[in-house]
Amino acid sequence: MERLLIAAAISTVLSLALTPIMILVSRKFKILDYPNKRKMHTSPIPLMGGMAIYLSAIAATVLYIVFFVEGLKTNIVIAFVIGISGVALMGLIDDILFLSAKRRLATLFILAAIVLVGCLQFYFPVRLMQTNAVTTLLISLAVIFWIVAITNAINLSDGLDGLAGCLTLISAAAFAAVFYFQGRTQLALPTALALCGAILGFLVYNISPAKIYMGDAGSMFIGFMLGIMTIMSMSQKNVIEVVVPIYIMIVPITDLSTAVLRRILLKKPIMQADKHHLHHRLIKRLKSQRLTVLILSAFQLAAAFAGIMVYITESFLLGWIGLGVIGAACAVSTIFRARAIRKEA
Repeated sequence: MERLLIAAAISTVLSLALTPIMILVSRKFKILDYPNKRKMHTSPIPLMGGMAIYLSAIAATVLYIVFFVEGLKTNIVIAFVIGISGVALMGLIDDILFLSAKRRLATLFILAAIVLVGCLQFYFPVRLMQTNAVTTLLISLAVIFWIVAITNAINLSDGLDGLAGCLTLISAAAFAAVFYFQGRTQLALPTALALCGAILGFLVYNISPAKIYMGDAGSMFIGFMLGIMTIMSMSQKNVIEVVVPIYIMIVPITDLSTAVLRRILLKKPIMQADKHHLHHRLIKRLKSQRLTVLILSAFQLAAAFAGIMVYITESFLLGWIGLGVIGAACAVSTIFRARAIRKEA
């Protein structure tokens, strides 16, 4: 266990050191998040925090693998690194040049496919290469779509100082706990711990009032990583275990799901941004970014703990019933919210 903590320690120290450097680089090259009517900040904020998170996490993971892991297939590591590096690079390009939603989605699908074929097929509970062609295709598409959906869910949650960082830190720590119980110490657990450290170091500079934002490079990289961890976490038994990662990432998943339903009800484009997300509604009432982040993080923490308990006790059916209740409540709330928005328009 001491060796595993080295990955977390290295990524934390690197993130603490690299984030201030990224603040300077962002300001020098004008890679800034400028205020507009949808954003909470009133002055330009450096936007390269995601690169500090990415570099810290991947450096700590690779160092751990090189010095402490034996027998891990090279192609798994290569596919994994290509996928997550590609997402971070795409996010950085988007932060600088503003890529269209279609280009981002297309790139994400390609990178998710690379990781699936080169890495995740060895972790997924149904051995993709041992099934018939139709089943293989359907499972592959489902996995790719899931990773892309989680990536976008985390991206949507990055709306307040420290919010995405706090939510994803909780999720990464919860996945680390699940991987520890599973004994997955070669790639899954050290990666989760390295991600925890990278996010933690970044949060020192991102809690309100934020000195730097993670940008799309950070939110998409972290989301992609969490999407991959979802698949890894289900490898012990069967697909029904997907209930566990849903609990672990309950706030971003709920926000994404209600946003899609709301836009459908309002007959708006699904990819069109708005100010009706969970954090927008909370901050409108609370008038405090820190309090809003604290409340959503507390809910995420409670749900993640519930997910871990579902895994330990193998109460998967009970977990699905709980999610059904939460989903129904969110759907009803979204329907009423959509009606209210129509009246306000």
